Amino acid sequence: MDELERKIELLKKSLAATWSGLAKSSSSADDKCQMRAQAKRCSEELRRCLLIAEAKHTREHAKAVSDQDGRTLPKPNFRFLSTGAATDAADPG
Repeated sequence: MDELERKIELLKKSLAATWSGLAKSSSSADDKCQMRAQAKRCSEELRRCLLIAEAKHTREHAKAVSDQDGRTLPKPNFRFLSTGAATDAADPG
């Protein structure tokens, strides 16, 4: 797991903990306001990290595709089997 993936997981856990804290009715209005601000910051950072991860994945995919350019994959050696009239017509003997 690379640094970006660890950060994404940490942000997800932090966001879940923040929402869990907001769900508790024992928190004061000021605490809830601070938790909502924290959740907003955490969501924005998570969104940014996810966009970076998506761009990284897209770059890796594009590189893999470009590495395949110019190379042809070998043709598979398929053999079609049939029964009945087609077999009889092919072998008149």
